[in-house]
Amino acid sequence: MGELSTIQHLGPWFGSGGLNAGAGVAAKKDGEETLTLKGHSGPVTSVSVSPDGKRIVSGSWDNSLKVWDAQTGQETLTLEGHSSYVTSVSFSPDGKRIASGDNDRTVKIWDISSLNTSK
Repeated sequence: MGELSTIQHLGPWFGSGGLNAGAGVAAKKDGEETLTLKGHSGPVTSVSVSPDGKRIVSGSWDNSLKVWDAQTGQETLTLEGHSSYVTSVSFSPDGKRIASGDNDRTVKIWDISSLNTSK
């Protein structure tokens, strides 16, 4: 995966991101790699797992967030709107929103409850 830039744990999942372009890995508690998520055009800087464990969100130097199905690894949604690279992402406790921050100190709240998260 290259140089590790972030890691997040929730329930049986670990999410990690790397500084090589397109990297993003989710692994089960026993350490076995279960998914490799590829889709960003830049390094992944932040990863978060939804409270129900069904989705993963990643943020990247490509200024976007991607939402992934935690079972299949399929990208389900791309969120664009940051003008600088994304430095942090996190699901709300109810899983209906995602907060993201970028390098120019902008914080965005994305209401994903009303968005189609199945591509």
